[in-house]
Amino acid sequence: MGLFADINRDDVEAALRVALGIGLPLLTFDALGRLDLVVYAAFGGLAMLYGHGESTKRRVESQMVAGTGLVVAIAAGMAYSAAQAPLTILGFLLAITVIAAATLGAVMRWVPRGEMFFVLGLLIIASVPTTWDRLPLGIAVAAGGAALSVLFAWLNGIIARRRQPGEEPDPEGWRRRLAAGYVALDRKQHLVLVAAATLGVMVAWVFALILGVGNPYWAPITVAALMPALAATDVWRRTLYLMLGTAGGVGIATFLFSFHPGHLALILIIIACQAMAEIAAKRNFGVALLFFSPLAIGMSNLSRGLPWDPLLVDRLAEAAIGTAVAFLTILVGRKILKRS
Repeated sequence: MGLFADINRDDVEAALRVALGIGLPLLTFDALGRLDLVVYAAFGGLAMLYGHGESTKRRVESQMVAGTGLVVAIAAGMAYSAAQAPLTILGFLLAITVIAAATLGAVMRWVPRGEMFFVLGLLIIASVPTTWDRLPLGIAVAAGGAALSVLFAWLNGIIARRRQPGEEPDPEGWRRRLAAGYVALDRKQHLVLVAAATLGVMVAWVFALILGVGNPYWAPITVAALMPALAATDVWRRTLYLMLGTAGGVGIATFLFSFHPGHLALILIIIACQAMAEIAAKRNFGVALLFFSPLAIGMSNLSRGLPWDPLLVDRLAEAAIGTAVAFLTILVGRKILKRS
């Protein structure tokens, strides 16, 4: 794998921080016998995936904003589940999540681009049964997971400044970054990108519902993972990479989970996948999807304990639906962008 030939000390340290950041809360809740809370900590901790390739100061900013957005998506998913609301409400929340996450990512210009993890958090948490009295605890655990990721990024910044003095923290930096990103935003192009992402995600979700595929969240997640290619100059090469990464990731997940791992083994798989994704993301997002997909599928079953075989069959079917919808959406969206 020549792609990883340039791995250096900073990459290894970053992967270890991510492994510790995601592993510490998961292993703690497992030891306490509170697997019902693991899923909230895990999805809040996804904030640590943001800010690849950024300076340490900017990465703290990215993770603060991304973590806040993820906690909001988790809270919305929990509220939907607690209310046992109709699917139309979830569809509304899904559309709002895509629009908000796409705009936030465009303004912050962070890596990974796209709405994948926000859609992931909303839809999977919405599928986990809960009650109103558990809502504050679930949100607090998710916020703790996000805060832990920011803490590790901040500690990394301290270490980096000792090695290379000169970059000072800026508590208000994220505010100025949001404002500057909003001013620089190409409104016309952004409208097309957001409309395409929202339409693609919603269509994939509805198709999966109509076809009766298990818990139909992987099809819209697949679309969200592929949509960043639409904004790339080398759109079709990027689309191919993302499609291959998504398909390969689901294939790896199928292999790993066909052994029916127990709770501890599943947590270790998640930790390893997140560490590898940390290294891969700043090099090639398509390769990172090889690890993001088993990471996401594993996290989705952390506290539910669903049988793996039917779940994996559903994920494969939904990946095919999502890929087809994403390809058509990118095709149409690219033509609209050329005319605008």
